[in-house]
Amino acid sequence: MNIIIDILYYIFAFVAIYFMFLFLLLFIAHRKKLLYTPTIKKFPSVSVIIPAYNEERTIGKTIKAVKNLLYPKKFEIIVVNDGSTDKTYQIAKRFKGVKVISKKNGGKASALNLGLKHVKGEIVACVDSDSYPEKHALLRAINFFEKKNVASVTTSIFVKNARNVIQRLQQIEYIIIAWNRKLLQYLNSIYVTPGPMSLYRKDALVRVGGFDEKNLTEDIEIAWRLMRYRYKIKMSLDSKVYTSVPKTLKGWWHQRTRWSIGGLQTTSKYFHLFLNRSFSNLGMFLLPFFSVSYILSLLGLFLFFYIIFDWLFGFVYFLIAYYKFGFGITGFMTFNFMPDIFLVLGIFTFLVSLVYLRVNLKTMKRPIKYRRRAKDLLIYLTVYGMIYPFNLIYSIFKFLLKKYEW
Repeated sequence: MNIIIDILYYIFAFVAIYFMFLFLLLFIAHRKKLLYTPTIKKFPSVSVIIPAYNEERTIGKTIKAVKNLLYPKKFEIIVVNDGSTDKTYQIAKRFKGVKVISKKNGGKASALNLGLKHVKGEIVACVDSDSYPEKHALLRAINFFEKKNVASVTTSIFVKNARNVIQRLQQIEYIIIAWNRKLLQYLNSIYVTPGPMSLYRKDALVRVGGFDEKNLTEDIEIAWRLMRYRYKIKMSLDSKVYTSVPKTLKGWWHQRTRWSIGGLQTTSKYFHLFLNRSFSNLGMFLLPFFSVSYILSLLGLFLFFYIIFDWLFGFVYFLIAYYKFGFGITGFMTFNFMPDIFLVLGIFTFLVSLVYLRVNLKTMKRPIKYRRRAKDLLIYLTVYGMIYPFNLIYSIFKFLLKKYEW
């Protein structure tokens, strides 16, 4: 059994370190081009869709942010009221030049699909009703549609008003996600076109059939489907959008459960392309990457508890033997070399994680409003990361039982 645990530990450490070094090498190779924005010859017409369900507290601010977007052409704004029971519809109707469509509640994807039927623009920008793009976000992102095979352009998503610990940890996480997503562009493997703001070529969306209304993360599924049709997805790192995030652990857990189930739905839907060379980025990298990340999370949790319980069992056994016989049983305390290797690998992995985080934050040039408190960074690298495997296990059970809910 110990040999198996040793092998599993080596696999876990190797894979974790491998992917961190992969992203660091991608950064080194492309660091001078991260903020590069191409030049577009002709600005296309744009339509903005804002799906909204019971967002009376934020919909007005979102519409104002969208109306303030800088663009050389006039663009249309469509708010799709997805059966709200609050004042979302009334607030949206107050804005001049904004088209408001109401429908029965059917979920975000259905709202986006309805909006897609009414848009006139060549490019469709989808913006969540609790998100706020900076005024240059659209102008900087639109340039990445210079090539016709680019079907979508994503933006950098950041946390708005991180006040408590949960939100501050998400603030760090979102910065890392944005950085990682940009680096994945160089592998043609951007796995998600985030809801807070992503742009799509309308013709491409129509061709692939619009958004999947059965998937809990339509922004992940549509990205994979676009890749399935051999379209390219780019990211404008300099297009910044701020979004609201859960304030409580309960809210965070509910959101991440939805994300995990949606990811599992998408992975299972496209798993038949696993290691399929005909779909190089999707089949040869993205599907293995997601599959390994699931396995790695569960394996890490198993190893953690095994090591803890094994140590506790040994310690209790030693204490019992000590008090029973009046001296320590040296035969029990077998100091072999393996725990030292575990310790070295553990420390090395943690140090690589620190370097990875440091390079990330420095490159993104995001001023952490909480003065980069060491305790928050430490919590993020330890406790915060350990919650994910528990959430993944919970999500897997709900996925297998087909208990999907927004």
